[in-house]
Amino acid sequence: MMTAVTVPTFSAARDRERITGVGLLRSEWRKLWTIRSLWVTLAAAFALTIGLCSYMIIDGTTLGGADAGHIPFGWTGIYPAGMLVLVVFGVLSVTTEYASGSIRTSLTTAPRRTGVMLAKAAVVTGISTVLAFATTVLLYLLLQAMGTVPSAVGMSLFAPEMWWGVLGGTLMLPYGALFGVLLGWLLRNAAGAICLYFGLFQMGPQILPAFLPEPLSSITDYMPLAAINIMRSGGMSTEPYGAATAIIILLTWLTALGGLAWWRLKKFDG
Repeated sequence: MMTAVTVPTFSAARDRERITGVGLLRSEWRKLWTIRSLWVTLAAAFALTIGLCSYMIIDGTTLGGADAGHIPFGWTGIYPAGMLVLVVFGVLSVTTEYASGSIRTSLTTAPRRTGVMLAKAAVVTGISTVLAFATTVLLYLLLQAMGTVPSAVGMSLFAPEMWWGVLGGTLMLPYGALFGVLLGWLLRNAAGAICLYFGLFQMGPQILPAFLPEPLSSITDYMPLAAINIMRSGGMSTEPYGAATAIIILLTWLTALGGLAWWRLKKFDG
């Protein structure tokens, strides 16, 4: 009788010991590549970005009129299109598990839950960051090889006129993926999270001023896309605030969304 009682207790303790941060990261990494819709969406985001940017570079096309031709990092103007797809990728990385019911296994295995949330955010953001920087280096090399943008010919990637704009544009890609992950954790429904993003965060800056009282219309300047546009301008735009304030605003949005998502995960997921 004593043996029968002791063995399950020892096994349970060993099971708890196996739940480590590394183990959770490995689990999330395997999920990413075993769910077809996730890696297809990830591949689509970077294929779209590389394809359109390459076309701009090879053709010598500029966005925003003739002045854009004097911006050496003007080819990063396509990056917002890739960010949109990465928001969807981030949302799907969470909501796919809720839709299939497999999230119960993850939350049962790691009952404290915070680790699961952090591991998924780390994997999705990490792989998006690596691919974003690889994409930027590839496109910069293509830019120099083609020589179709006179202001960028022979300019080092680390020259201030190039670097800050390229860095701001590149960081928006993993930011979009992480933003999508947090929306997914908050709403747990792919359609709802994607509609919220497009309706409020993507279209909001254009629509909301028509409905808000005049004193509140400037609130859209503090939404994520407005701050991203300032950050990726490489110091060329400082209205209504500078790059440092833009970074604080972007981090505040992540903190707010992450806090709400964590609270819901801890409070309501049984």
